[in-house]
Amino acid sequence: MNLQTEQREYEAPKTETAWSRVKKALGPIAVIGVVIAKFFAKLKFVLLPLLKFLPILLKSGGTMLLMIWVYTQFWGWRFAVGFVVLLLVHESGHLLVAKKFGLKVGAPVFIPFMGAFIALKEAPRNAWMEACVGIGGPMLGSLGALACNVLGEMFSAPIFIALAWFGYFLNLFNLTPVGMLDGGRIVTALSRWLWLPGLALLLWFGWKYPNFIIWLIVLLSLPRIYSLFRKRTEEEQRYFEVTPSQRWIMSSLYFGLIAVLLFGMHVAQQDLAKYGVRSHGHGQDVIVQ
Repeated sequence: MNLQTEQREYEAPKTETAWSRVKKALGPIAVIGVVIAKFFAKLKFVLLPLLKFLPILLKSGGTMLLMIWVYTQFWGWRFAVGFVVLLLVHESGHLLVAKKFGLKVGAPVFIPFMGAFIALKEAPRNAWMEACVGIGGPMLGSLGALACNVLGEMFSAPIFIALAWFGYFLNLFNLTPVGMLDGGRIVTALSRWLWLPGLALLLWFGWKYPNFIIWLIVLLSLPRIYSLFRKRTEEEQRYFEVTPSQRWIMSSLYFGLIAVLLFGMHVAQQDLAKYGVRSHGHGQDVIVQ
């Protein structure tokens, strides 16, 4: 057997350059970068909608923090936080009902010593819709006050009971049937003439407990009071058309809620008396007990 020797050509071994070493080192990092890029590409569908709400969060959150800071100077931070949260719950009731009707609304805005409000970017189309949006705040706000009352009883915490009393009172005050208050909007589905006793009640309250806010509400209520004594247009007549069943439902909710809030204030006041706390006193009284 003849063995033939095959000549093999060998190439000289390649020398590894600095650039090739860099590419090897960056290879795994590049892979990780691609994975991260794909992850964020999918995540953008979640982040972009959230970013749309950023201005709303800044506006509501910023004014909330301002109000908490202001009230902390008078009542201490615990009562201030609870009070502002109750306002938020109340305004959320308006917002939820307005959204249910498909109305465009702004984010809640908090103003120290004035309260809070949501701006309707689209007016209600009729009195029934206006009344429903109006009563949504006091209804949810009353539940918030009730929750505070329950927590106060469960944990023997007078600060929660005091918050409940203030919550009951604020929602009851808002049910005054006049002008820009919730009650003024609610009674559009009952009778606009209820604005007159509402105005009288507000005037008495302002005389008995002099307060700039009360008189400001009176002033802002005058245009609606004036509208009672002028001839209504056909469009206004259609706006205030309410069916008997709608009027009965809203009357039951409105006067029933007033009764519940009065009872809640009475119960909370009795509970506070056990702790020696004045329900109508300074918020600091609650905190130092």
